[in-house]
Amino acid sequence: MEDQYLAMINNRVCTRCLLRDMIDADTSMIEKYKAALKAEDIVSDEEYESRLDICKGCDKLNEGTCMACGCYVELRATAKVSRCPKKLW
Repeated sequence: MEDQYLAMINNRVCTRCLLRDMIDADTSMIEKYKAALKAEDIVSDEEYESRLDICKGCDKLNEGTCMACGCYVELRATAKVSRCPKKLW
C-alpha cells in the first residue's frame, strides 16, 4: 500500500505549483483572504513574491500546500506575522 502511495505522490503533475498556477477558483480564494486583511498586516508585493519564490524551490510544496505545516503557501506568504515552518523566510 505504501508503495502505491509513493508512486502516486511521485507521479503528480503539479509538484511545487502554486494555487494561482492551477485554477481560477483557488485564485479567487487567495484574493478574498487578502482582501479580508488590513493593509498594514500585508507584506509588500516584492516580499510576497520573494516568499513564494522560496516556496516554489522547496521540496515540501505540493499543489499549493506546504507539506511541513499544511497551509496554502500563498495565504501564509501574505501576512506579515506569518513565517515559513522551515524558517526559510
